[in-house]
Amino acid sequence: MTAFTIAIVGAGPRGTGVLERLLARRSAADIHVHVIDPFPPGAGRIWRGSQPPLLWMNSVAADVTTFTDDTTVVDGPIRTGPTLAEWVLDNVDTLRADPELQDELERFTPGSFASRTLQSRYLGWVFERSIAGSSAHVQVHRARVVDVSTEQVLTLDDGSNIHADVVLLAQGHPDALASQRETELADFANAHGSTYIGPGYTADLDPGPVPAGEPVLVAGLGLAFIDWMVLLAESRGGTFARSENGTLVYTPSGREPVLYAGSRRGVPYHAKLSYDIAAARPPLPKYFTADAFPGDGPLHFRDEIWPLASKELAWAHYYELFAAHPERTSGSWTDFECGLTEIEWQSEELVRFVEQYVPKDDDRIDLARIDKPFAGVRFADLEDVRTHLDEYIETDLRRRADPYYSSDAAVFSALLSVYMTIGELLRRGRIPAHSVAADVEGWLHSFFSFVASGPPPLRLEQLLALSRAGIVQFLGPEVTFATEGDRFVASSAAHDVVIHADTLIDARLPVASIARAGDELLRTLHARGDVTDIRATEQSAAKIAVDGRSRLIDASGEPAQRSYAVGPWVAGHTWSSAFPRPRTNAGFFRHNDQLAAELLGHRHDREAHLESR
Repeated sequence: MTAFTIAIVGAGPRGTGVLERLLARRSAADIHVHVIDPFPPGAGRIWRGSQPPLLWMNSVAADVTTFTDDTTVVDGPIRTGPTLAEWVLDNVDTLRADPELQDELERFTPGSFASRTLQSRYLGWVFERSIAGSSAHVQVHRARVVDVSTEQVLTLDDGSNIHADVVLLAQGHPDALASQRETELADFANAHGSTYIGPGYTADLDPGPVPAGEPVLVAGLGLAFIDWMVLLAESRGGTFARSENGTLVYTPSGREPVLYAGSRRGVPYHAKLSYDIAAARPPLPKYFTADAFPGDGPLHFRDEIWPLASKELAWAHYYELFAAHPERTSGSWTDFECGLTEIEWQSEELVRFVEQYVPKDDDRIDLARIDKPFAGVRFADLEDVRTHLDEYIETDLRRRADPYYSSDAAVFSALLSVYMTIGELLRRGRIPAHSVAADVEGWLHSFFSFVASGPPPLRLEQLLALSRAGIVQFLGPEVTFATEGDRFVASSAAHDVVIHADTLIDARLPVASIARAGDELLRTLHARGDVTDIRATEQSAAKIAVDGRSRLIDASGEPAQRSYAVGPWVAGHTWSSAFPRPRTNAGFFRHNDQLAAELLGHRHDREAHLESR
């Protein structure tokens, strides 16, 4: 009997994670697994080691793991292993032999934000450990898959073919071909001798064409902006140093541009929390569970899902406030929890009730104000914007470093819990495809990233220093980027200032589009109708459609029987896509484990079929 064959397309963290869960099972003995990726296995493209050392992760090393632990609820075996921090400290002498890592290792602690280069070394080791000692045969192909036939034959760009019984697509973050808007902006730049740099992964983009000493418009204030900020300042010879009072000061090299940056919110992502948050982890979930929604019909996100999810976030916030800071509350937690449970959510009665038990406005949670902190604010000019933004960032840095505000950590944990429940609702088919695209992939993922997946605090300190040095100018909220005459322009709905420039940077990741993916395989499958996509509007992300078991859905709406997909470009998978934190029963492991069971289940189906012949 020929070996049961599984093909995993993509050898980054997600493909490696599913592989680990496959090989952890005894039932994986005597199978043949093909892992196909042109980039190094484990790290893959996004986390490959060949990146500028100034590009960091946005999680501290102690909070990054790729191994299950005793909190992980999975059907497969638990296979423990070190966090990134533990692995680095255990192997520091060996790692020091790498000249790219020597400076970083001198100051490395479990609380460090590791470089992506250092993370790549960890992920490569994880891949090797996952396959070590397994009786399965794992074959790595450093190539690209350009097609997968309906008979599960994979065609590689080196001309070879692989016959598989089951296929998993796990390409991670592919590139996207330029959209119509991006093409128009590039054409405009070419016609007028200006510069347009479209969306992309920062390590793949060339900052060289960005001119020194000139105004440059930057669309976006998220993590991609932080990378651009580093590459256009510190990488050009500028230096950061502490003044006598501890304030970070930037000394320009003279080769920096002047960055005029803005976005819809007008503020950067919140800094990562920099204190130990383990103690501020409430018993979750409280209200927001998949079983809280009876029946099996579709749910409306704004009317049914988000109100209960919001209540969950509020409950976590107040649970921690009453438990850790009772002096800032009035009355008993039991009475407060009872009222929060019974009084209609978002009602005036609930507002008055919370005010009675939580006297200070600063101690109450307001999700709408968190989401859009400058909604309705008018600014006199850019100096007024800078004053407000600098104060906002300073406040954020103080708050994210101070356990006095440990309710923020509780909300972080609650957001992770909300995402887990969203994942279960997706598996049960309770969220319609349009809502997955518009509400989950669109608004919720944006809100989660803004609140819980921001940059290291030092990066925001550096942003403040660049603002004070005049290298970064904030444009405020509701910014529009366009063209006027022969130049790019930026304007905000919050003030009357218009900035003109000859350079525009779209500081964001490519918007997912299967039809326009940079990955030839995805384009081919989509053109043939073997995969379809989910999108909210013509301009929004178009991600791979799968059913609750992660099986590909074709153009006719039917699920494939032996083809699966997982990852950030798959609709509904943002709930399990980030690097897992240890001891949190992370969705990453649970999802990978379910997929491993699915893939191996086809082995039994094939054996039963052969026996019946």
